[in-house]
Amino acid sequence: MTRRILARTEREALAHSLERLGPTAPTLLPSWRARDLLQHLLLRERWPHLMALSYVPGHAGLWAQRRLEERAALTWQQMVDLFRAGPPPLSPLLPVDARVNAAEHLVHHEDLLRAQPDWKPRSLSAQHQEEAWQVLRQMHRLLVRVPITLTLVAPQGSLRQRRRREHSVRVHGDPVELLLWAFGRDDVCVQLHGSGSALDLLAQGRRGF
Repeated sequence: MTRRILARTEREALAHSLERLGPTAPTLLPSWRARDLLQHLLLRERWPHLMALSYVPGHAGLWAQRRLEERAALTWQQMVDLFRAGPPPLSPLLPVDARVNAAEHLVHHEDLLRAQPDWKPRSLSAQHQEEAWQVLRQMHRLLVRVPITLTLVAPQGSLRQRRRREHSVRVHGDPVELLLWAFGRDDVCVQLHGSGSALDLLAQGRRGF
């Protein structure tokens, strides 16, 4: 499975979940409902120029604000359909869709699914897990900044960040769970192994952007 395939399949799966759960469904993100999550995704890949212009004083800023208000008034199905269609031809994300959206769609899909009262872990394929592992290999040093030696351990192998040798923690889990953990999510199936002082230092670090 290439990252382009994963980005596309997770986009379709997330669109389906958004349709099924509706705009008021909770997410793991504080104060965000499904509609807030979808608006974030659409602004990010379709209208980032409007967001930037909306802060400019004068006519340009007012014009951008009006365009954003029009887009905020779209129906739920219209918003879902726009997301499902992917970035438009002039979107800055179109050339890097495969690189950035595999993690974006996967993490936000789980943000939606895991906030539901009937949530159960998805049964993901070995190829899905392998792709998540490749994403984690490339991003873990950007996502996790902690003052200890940290090792992420999955069936595919391990990733180590060397910091203070006297304090170390090992985080065990499947790649998707480790990726979610690295993005700062706590509703994950991982196991942390380390001394009490090392775990305290880990909690003082940063996960996610």
